[in-house]
Amino acid sequence: MTAAVHPSVWPLLGGGLLVVWMLIRRFRFTVGPQLLDARGRRRLLIRSLILGALLLATLIAPHTLASYGAGAAGLLIGAGLASWSLHHTRFERDAAGEAVRYVPNVWIGAAVFGLFVVRLLWRVVPIALSGQFYNSAGNSFDPGQFNASSFTSGSPLTYALFAVFVAYQMAYAFGVLRQTKA
Repeated sequence: MTAAVHPSVWPLLGGGLLVVWMLIRRFRFTVGPQLLDARGRRRLLIRSLILGALLLATLIAPHTLASYGAGAAGLLIGAGLASWSLHHTRFERDAAGEAVRYVPNVWIGAAVFGLFVVRLLWRVVPIALSGQFYNSAGNSFDPGQFNASSFTSGSPLTYALFAVFVAYQMAYAFGVLRQTKA
């Protein structure tokens, strides 16, 4: 006989699979060749604006002075990595000299992405394993037990790595857009 799966597991499993799918898509865009047609440029711009808004939203959450310092250091490191990565990015041009594709540096992009994913898992897995997603009856999510602002404000390291990822993505996208216009 097989054991019945509790119904409250399905939303958690579905959400986890959605996050994994989004991370795989993000990784593919981080390390694979990308088109620079109108849609590709729009995607770079929109992703940067969304990440910037997300970063601003996390700044509103209460942080310690150490978290703000770690976030500032993360922004500087991310922007520096983006600048370094731009120097190692290949641009493929057509006969007219227009950039049609770019190939990001696989190692730098994968390293930044890997740091983000490892720290994300470092924060989320203990929360999931400790049962904080379940209320005292053990059958559903209780928002009172999980403080979403603690995701970025609970650890300066988490906030710093989040800032590295966002700064890298934004600076790299704007750098690619700037270099294709030149």
